Amino acid sequence: MNLAINAVGEELQSSADYCRTEGIGIEITDFAFPWNLDSDQQELIDKHIRAVEGIQPIVTHGPFFELNVVSFDMAIKDVCRQRHRVSLDAAKKIGADIYVAHTNFNPMIRQPSYRAKFASRLLDFWLPFADDAAINNIVIVFENNWENSPEIHAEIVSKANHKSLKASFDNGHALVFSGVCAADWIKMLGTDLNHCHLHDNFGELDQHNPIGTGKEDWTKLINALRNHAPNALLVVESDSLEKNKIGLDKLRSFLKTN
Repeated sequence: MNLAINAVGEELQSSADYCRTEGIGIEITDFAFPWNLDSDQQELIDKHIRAVEGIQPIVTHGPFFELNVVSFDMAIKDVCRQRHRVSLDAAKKIGADIYVAHTNFNPMIRQPSYRAKFASRLLDFWLPFADDAAINNIVIVFENNWENSPEIHAEIVSKANHKSLKASFDNGHALVFSGVCAADWIKMLGTDLNHCHLHDNFGELDQHNPIGTGKEDWTKLINALRNHAPNALLVVESDSLEKNKIGLDKLRSFLKTN
């Protein structure tokens, strides 16, 4: 299966060197943070182009802090567009294959119309970006965060019916916020699942611990990937290179034995 790790902050170069040695992909996180989006973009882009040379695939993570692309306030939506334009422009120049975006779906809003119209309102925002991404052979994937079940993601991708809009699954987020197990998330998303974040926790906090050090049922998760989403990119996502090395080794051992 296709494997990658995420690169965190000052560990970009060391993580990239490790990815080249291991023959795996890399996920860049710097363009998710607002302070980087306000800095000299060309200098930051050039730094990443040099760092990831020779690595495939390349993923970039889009901004998500306090962004609400389904807001009724047009000024807020304009801020969201501005942030994603900057981040996606960086993704194009770096040569990214995948761009990760949070839906920021809020399950605390219980007004029926919010859930009923969420997919359509989100796609009103994202479909123009998807058309642009397709020209650059980038797939935008929607990552779960607070969602309690996979139905909203399945609905978004189905309604979009667009080659550059697919699903992402973060198992650590599901452990904390969803009562649905990882295997069932993967089964429902199926071949529309393009990308996964894999890490571990004990179901209380999103700790990004190494794979195999929490409560996740990795045997069921990996079997579900093999059976339903064998082409999804599996990104080991902890908060340091050393933890990612531990997680990658553990993931490879699970893949060999399942």
